[in-house]
Amino acid sequence: MLSRRSRNVLMNVYFSISAVCILILDQVTKYIIIEKLPINSSIEVISGFFYITHVKNSGAAFGLFQGSIRTLTIISIVAIVLIIILKITLKLNYTFYNVSLGFILGGALGNLIDRYFVGEVTDFINFTFWPVFNIADSFIIIGFCLIIILIIREYFKKGKTQGS
Repeated sequence: MLSRRSRNVLMNVYFSISAVCILILDQVTKYIIIEKLPINSSIEVISGFFYITHVKNSGAAFGLFQGSIRTLTIISIVAIVLIIILKITLKLNYTFYNVSLGFILGGALGNLIDRYFVGEVTDFINFTFWPVFNIADSFIIIGFCLIIILIIREYFKKGKTQGS
């Protein structure tokens, strides 16, 4: 069994590695799209269903709030600070939680980098039934969903132990 200190260190490693991996994956995929696919053009992957489409997004995830770069940059910075505060104050020693929080942080940082340095975000994952998005958007949503699953699981686990 790991000591409390060792477990905290391990959770910080999971959090950091997941955030860095998502950030790198996001930035590398955006770089490839920018270099290889002209803006507003597509590559058909599955006809009528899935395309790689190079678009620029001056809004939030999935094209919401177009033209709000300054506001979204501030919101992103606040969200990143809140994620770090959550990580430090809650000290939840669940691998699932720490990786999920890392996914959200990595995604938020990926889109923040684009907004701050480019003034817009590169999106390219295009399912015909959904607005075009990117890796950062995906992992922000995945991270939130995983945390919700953890919260629900813990809620029911506590209910079973209190009801027994």
